[in-house]
Amino acid sequence: MTVLEPRHLIHWSRDTPVLPPQLITAALAMAAPVAYGVATNHLAHASFAALGALATSTFGHASTTRGSLSWLVRAQSRAGVGAVVTGAAMAGAWLGGRGWVGAAGVLLLAAVAAVVGGFNRWMADATTRFITFLVMATGLGAADPWEVGRWFALGVAWAILLTMPFSSTEAGVSRPSYRRLVRRWWGNLHRFDGWRYVVQLVPALALAEAIGVLWNQEKAYWIALAVVIVVRRRGGSLLRATQRGLGTCAGVVIGGALILWVPPSWVIVVVVSVLAGLRPLLKERNYAAYAMVMTPLVVLLMDLGRTPELSTIGYRLIDTVIGCTIAVIPTLVLRRRHVG
Repeated sequence: MTVLEPRHLIHWSRDTPVLPPQLITAALAMAAPVAYGVATNHLAHASFAALGALATSTFGHASTTRGSLSWLVRAQSRAGVGAVVTGAAMAGAWLGGRGWVGAAGVLLLAAVAAVVGGFNRWMADATTRFITFLVMATGLGAADPWEVGRWFALGVAWAILLTMPFSSTEAGVSRPSYRRLVRRWWGNLHRFDGWRYVVQLVPALALAEAIGVLWNQEKAYWIALAVVIVVRRRGGSLLRATQRGLGTCAGVVIGGALILWVPPSWVIVVVVSVLAGLRPLLKERNYAAYAMVMTPLVVLLMDLGRTPELSTIGYRLIDTVIGCTIAVIPTLVLRRRHVG
């Protein structure tokens, strides 16, 4: 059994190249909606659009598809992901604040997505984003789901339009037929590995949702959000889970400090663009650093135009610690099962 050491948590990987256009487009994808919101004083709309851009601005970057798909197939792939995450945002906005009914709805949709995500790599990425933004959107308060969906889709479209010129136009490689994919997916469901992600996610998410309903406070959705951030289909090792957990907790502190500071509007635009621009780089270099940047970005967008009290920020940190703790337990149990 490999011992988890501190040096593993701060390891800086250089295996995957990250190109400057990726950083620039990621920054612009997020900064433009926020700048629009600041200029027009429509901060809620800007928040929804920026979250849509966040959901799709880095899809397909790095080693996942580079150089293997045509420009048209890439556009279709990203549009499909955009439709998936927009649906997730609308569903989350509708389920948020509905108590046990909402919690059951989130859990059911997440469970179905977790199972379906084993079909192929695209589906795995799309359903992971679906689950994340489904839970995230439950924290949008009393927002109209249709309004959330409309602005979310605009943010998605903006991110796709911005990133497509930098996509590869090389000819696509041969891909397995759908019949072969279905056969492989169905075969995996007859083995434990086909259910590993479901087993790690669903019980932890169920516990998080139950605590969130019983502990009725404004940021309780962060318990479930921390769970879906830490538990991942790929990169499900204890190292990755620990990196995501520590980075998420640190990011909540940073995000809370930024909000309490109440910076001028133009500073918010700059901060969002810098954090968003760092995401593609840190995702490939160190997951703890990535989570440490990603989390305050989410905090800023979710609280855009609002100044929470110190107690609210404290609750968010407590919720995040609870969620991260819950999320790591299935990884530890499965790791011990594997070793045993």
